[in-house]
Amino acid sequence: MSVLIVRYGEISLKSHSVRRRFVDTLVRNIQDALLNADIEGYVETERGRVYVFTEDKRSIDAVKRVFGVVSVSWAEMTDSNMENIASLVLSTFPCRKGSFAVRARRTGDHDYTSQELAAYVGERILDKCSDLRVDLKKPDFEVHIEVRNSKSFVFFEKIKGVGGMPLGTQGTIGAFMRDEKDVLAAWMMMKRGCDVLFPEETGDKIREMAEKWGAIPVNQSIDEILERDDVLGISTGHMEECLSTMKKPVFCPLSGLVEDEIEERIEKLRTW
Repeated sequence: MSVLIVRYGEISLKSHSVRRRFVDTLVRNIQDALLNADIEGYVETERGRVYVFTEDKRSIDAVKRVFGVVSVSWAEMTDSNMENIASLVLSTFPCRKGSFAVRARRTGDHDYTSQELAAYVGERILDKCSDLRVDLKKPDFEVHIEVRNSKSFVFFEKIKGVGGMPLGTQGTIGAFMRDEKDVLAAWMMMKRGCDVLFPEETGDKIREMAEKWGAIPVNQSIDEILERDDVLGISTGHMEECLSTMKKPVFCPLSGLVEDEIEERIEKLRTW
């Protein structure tokens, strides 16, 4: 069975009640991302992990862009029997030239150690692929095995996610949306968990760029957005507005970046 393993980071540092609330929000956001991409699948959680059970690999691109997701891996699942794990690895492992390493981790009680599992699977791979050699320090590629109680997951790469905190866990702000700098500023606030509202009377290119990441267009002006009781402040991508006097706080997340860094981050937003 195929499954997308989803890892989160900062959420793990929260207290039990806060962590539970944040994980619930993350799961809802993942489900929304799957729905918006027309992907069938269901989501389960375990401490430190979220699992998306689906056969659609488009879920990788959909989920890695969800705020709060640190990394994802497309994996195959089996039980915790060492022979079954090795058989699954051999059935999915692409023989090639070069070096490899087996990275095994366990949670729970088993009749083998992580090192024994890695050594056994490595021997089986060498039996199958004669052109390979083991290199535990700088391998050309890696085989990852995670054994979590009665289940095991086999995967070959960790794909970086956007990170941050789940969208919707840190309140609501408004945002100027006049150009790509404003979009980046709003994006950085969303990465910290803020819901972002912006006037829907915005240029098509900028609106599309903002909506792609979950910013919400509303039929209100900036002044009207700031009048809302649920709005804590406003973000801007332009330094001159950081010192302006408004009824609510002005957030300027680009203030610590030089121009080259800003352009580099904007380019990532365009292509992510």
